[in-house]
Amino acid sequence: MSSAQYSAKEMLPGVFHIFDSLGVHLTLLVGEKRALLFDAGYGAHDLPAFIRTLTSLPYEVVLSHVHHDHALGAIHFERVYLHRNDWDLLPTYTGAFQRQRVVERAGLTAAHNEAYLNAPFPAVEDMPETAFDLGGMTAQPLFAPGHTPGSVALLVKERGLLLLGDCWNPQTWVFFPEALPVRQYAKTFHSLMSKPFTHALAPHTDTLLTRDFLLKYDKGLNEKGFASAKPFIIAGQEHLPTLAYEPTPGSLLVFRQP
Repeated sequence: MSSAQYSAKEMLPGVFHIFDSLGVHLTLLVGEKRALLFDAGYGAHDLPAFIRTLTSLPYEVVLSHVHHDHALGAIHFERVYLHRNDWDLLPTYTGAFQRQRVVERAGLTAAHNEAYLNAPFPAVEDMPETAFDLGGMTAQPLFAPGHTPGSVALLVKERGLLLLGDCWNPQTWVFFPEALPVRQYAKTFHSLMSKPFTHALAPHTDTLLTRDFLLKYDKGLNEKGFASAKPFIIAGQEHLPTLAYEPTPGSLLVFRQP
């Protein structure tokens, strides 16, 4: 299932990991009665049309957090869910500056460019504490502050699946001004690891992650690891003082200096 801008792979029954060609994944959960889209990507192209190639069911749109690579695609929908703690950041990450950056990367036509730059952001509802019932599949929001104050993950018990948002990626970032201190992030991750899951998905990899792998990463989130971190420069973010280390081999944590 693919188009020029999007492609999808069914990772588990009814679980589609969608690749936005600008460089991020979204996840579509398809139950018996309803569906749920977790994150909306950059939104430079017609995401709803691609979703319709995967399901004809009505669906909700849930944003893991406010950052533009996850939230700007919300302009294609009438309503989205986003944790209240991230609402104040909406102008920063879904406004004109970030949209212009996306336009330049995507190479949009003039007409498409204008539409993208001026599309209103949809109605935003606070993240519910109760699970979304999709029919034979549920998606339970888990408050996961760290990467942003309002980050959330989703637990899909029927598939033994944890959708991590940006709580983990091959390179996990906890250094933007809105990010919480690294020890708060670690506390959040420890809590996520207590949930009943066997596999997980993250937005910046196409790999189905195992619980054992994430538990090794979790074990490495400790004072010894924090103390071992070295200065690490992120291109484009050179003004931010950042440190980095690998809690487990192949997984880099980049965080703001205390």
